[in-house]
This record gives sequence, structure tokens and C-alpha cells, in this order.
Amino acid sequence: MMSNPYRDKRWTRKRDAILRRDDYECRNCRRYGKHTLASTVHHVYFLKDYPKMWLVNDNLISLCNDCHNKMHNRTNDEATELAIYWQNKQAPHLKKYF
Repeated sequence: MMSNPYRDKRWTRKRDAILRRDDYECRNCRRYGKHTLASTVHHVYFLKDYPKMWLVNDNLISLCNDCHNKMHNRTNDEATELAIYWQNKQAPHLKKYF
């Protein structure tokens, strides 16, 4: 994988497609009936750990900045409890990648 995959045109196209798929709404907020504008596309299984799932639709969800920050422990960049919830939720759709 290239040095910065987020500058790749494939990522830009995929990011736009995922935001459209999710109606530009944060998927995590939507679980609670809130309609929050999503500005980030998050890798459910982190890109650094699962580079093969870089552009896999089922590994990508739209999030607002607040929810995206809740997915990452910013001290050690490990998955938080909320991130693990989403990993477990998406795992059945991603079995073929493990």
C-alpha cells in the first residue's frame, strides 16, 4: 500500500460513495435516533491492522467527528469499546476477509 492511502483517488471516490450510501448521516448517532451530519468515513477494522479491507464497503461507515474520535483511543491508537462494538456488528459481513 502507498505511503498515504487517503490521498489516492480510489479512496476519494470510495469515501464519497460511502457518505452517499449513508445519506451523509453518522451511523453511530443514527443508532440513537439522532440525525448528525457525517464528515468522516471510518475503517471499522483499522486500516493499519487490515490493509486488505482498505476499500471494502462493509468495513466503512460514515461518522461525525465526535463519534469518530470515540472509535480510537488517541493515546495508543487502539480500538475503543465502541469501535469493538462496530467490529462485532460488521464481522459477519466481513468473514471472507479474515
